[in-house]
Amino acid sequence: MKIPTTVDDLTPQWCSEALQRPVSRVTPTPLGVGVGLVGQLFRLELDDGSVVIAKLAAPTDETRFVATVLNMYGREVGFYTELSNRTTIGHPACHYAAHDPATQDTVLLLEDVSPRGQALDQVVGCTLDEARPAIRTLARLHACFWDDPTLADVAWLRRLCDDPYPGAVAMAYELAWPRVQELFPDAITPRVQTFGDSYAAKIPALFARLCEPPLVLSHADWRLDNLFFTPDGEVVAVDWQLVDRSAGPRDLAYLITQSVNVDRDEGYEAAFSTYLSDLAEHGIRPDQQRAWDMYRHGTMLGFVYPVIAAGALTVEDPRHVELCRALLTRSLRAIDVLDLFDLAG
Repeated sequence: MKIPTTVDDLTPQWCSEALQRPVSRVTPTPLGVGVGLVGQLFRLELDDGSVVIAKLAAPTDETRFVATVLNMYGREVGFYTELSNRTTIGHPACHYAAHDPATQDTVLLLEDVSPRGQALDQVVGCTLDEARPAIRTLARLHACFWDDPTLADVAWLRRLCDDPYPGAVAMAYELAWPRVQELFPDAITPRVQTFGDSYAAKIPALFARLCEPPLVLSHADWRLDNLFFTPDGEVVAVDWQLVDRSAGPRDLAYLITQSVNVDRDEGYEAAFSTYLSDLAEHGIRPDQQRAWDMYRHGTMLGFVYPVIAAGALTVEDPRHVELCRALLTRSLRAIDVLDLFDLAG
């Protein structure tokens, strides 16, 4: 089957073949504007009243450049076709998946998980108490693959420190950092300026540090815009484009620095302790000092995301700007509280 590249390609005939059932009408609605997508996302209402979510690659080579370098489309298709059945946390059912490594054309037809849970607004953020289900679910995901040697046999699932990730991220950061200073001058104190100016040089060592074993299957984008909170206290996770192998506390640090409004300094350590307790319920008891070190380095890594999101990707709408501002503010607060401005990679 031809891989669709635009919403116009998602015809009733194509959907009938992909879903292996007759479809006479498809009504698409765009989704995900302003949530940092590297691609196209649509809600497809079918003639029988059912709904599927269609994910396509970005429409042009220029806009899909980052996804191509980082193999984001290949990773997500790989997750759904090879690893999702081993993952005990909630995620969308996948009805169809295809990826062309040569062109990077990609399509996923996924379950619409919105009826299963509530999505919180990442711009607004949440409290630590509200983030509790996300921490619990993250620990269960990591426990599924804790120090699992079989992950090394999955060809497309690389470690965070493997090429081309460190070099590509460092390059994207260096291009984006000047733009961030223009967009958010009020956040760039002299200390932040010094930190930001020297950050790119630390990325290879930082990535290597976060790949010291034990490694897990890292979601690597565990933030509110990608999580649906169910009434029974669980979380359904979407957007598996960035999965890799890295240290588990890195995912926790990403959640806290990108999505949570931590209103007291001790909240950062409280989140870490909660995560360790949740791991212990699954029989996983990592060395606490080593895990804390990974958490601190993961917090330092958190600074790269608002910079690249604000500078290297096109800022298309006001929500994207406010999202980048919120991420930058939360990241810098965590770095300050955990005393990471002078942390070596």
